[in-house]
Amino acid sequence: MKKLYILLLLLCPSSGFADLNDALADFDAGNFESALGGFTELADQGNYIAQFNLGLMYSRGLGTEPDFERALLLYRQSAQQGVPEAAYYIGNMYDKGIGTEVNSDEAFYWYEQAAEQGFIPAQYALATIYFDGQNRELDYQQARIWYQYAANKGHAESQYLLGVIHAEAMGVPKDMDKAFRWFSLAADQDNADSQYNLGSMYISGEGIEQDYTEALKWFKSAAYLGTAQAQTSVGIMYAAGQGAEQNYAEAIRWFLLAAENGDPSSYTLLGNFYLNGYGVELDKVEALKWYKIAADGLQISAERLVDQLIAELSEEEIVRGELLSSQWLEQH
Repeated sequence: MKKLYILLLLLCPSSGFADLNDALADFDAGNFESALGGFTELADQGNYIAQFNLGLMYSRGLGTEPDFERALLLYRQSAQQGVPEAAYYIGNMYDKGIGTEVNSDEAFYWYEQAAEQGFIPAQYALATIYFDGQNRELDYQQARIWYQYAANKGHAESQYLLGVIHAEAMGVPKDMDKAFRWFSLAADQDNADSQYNLGSMYISGEGIEQDYTEALKWFKSAAYLGTAQAQTSVGIMYAAGQGAEQNYAEAIRWFLLAAENGDPSSYTLLGNFYLNGYGVELDKVEALKWYKIAADGLQISAERLVDQLIAELSEEEIVRGELLSSQWLEQH
């Protein structure tokens, strides 16, 4: 929070500047009890910066026991004097029911107050309410407007969602050029969903020239950030020799990683690879294990593959395969 304190300090009136600076210095040094005393004295005098910082301390239990109701009161005092961060925190507390009952109307009101003052997290929160239709009518037009405010200031998740809005024609005509532009901006900030979508666009050639090398690059970027579906896509591209030389061993490595991260499509692929010995030693028991795991995930095609494979295995092999699948499912 240090940057936030410094930012707010610049807004502080000259009266009490030295005292506020001392309180902030105490906070940064970890002298929370001293900081609490300094902020309390200034807050009681109506200093809106001290009110905000004191609210943070009560909400996070710094130098005192957590007191969410008092934090809410302090945030409200600060917000009423024009501090957008305080208004946003009030909105979040009403949104999540922290120190008060959940109140969607109050949350919306305070998010809107902060958003109209240009506070990016509030703009994103307000847009998301419109985008999801949270306790009010869904409105993609308003969502797009508020996401764009935040996106223009570099907010990666807003950039991603603007890409989705244009790609899926949500309240606007479908425009893959705009979708690509917004996904690219977010992807450059390590937004994994945007990286995955760029990979999908490059591999399909929708809205951009097909390029397997670029597709693999972006799928890998998302995969390294932990996106299971992207990990499966990387494996598929290695298996097909798209964007890189065909490499079954590398493909199965990515499928196994995707399986550990819960991507259902990787289960059947692993079963296929073990059944045919692609990149691994042929192992029908291991194949049965993965087909059973896929069937447990309600993949209809996997149920058929289980039935076909069981007809080829001994009773002992079937029992072993079922045991392996049960053990894996218990662990995951």
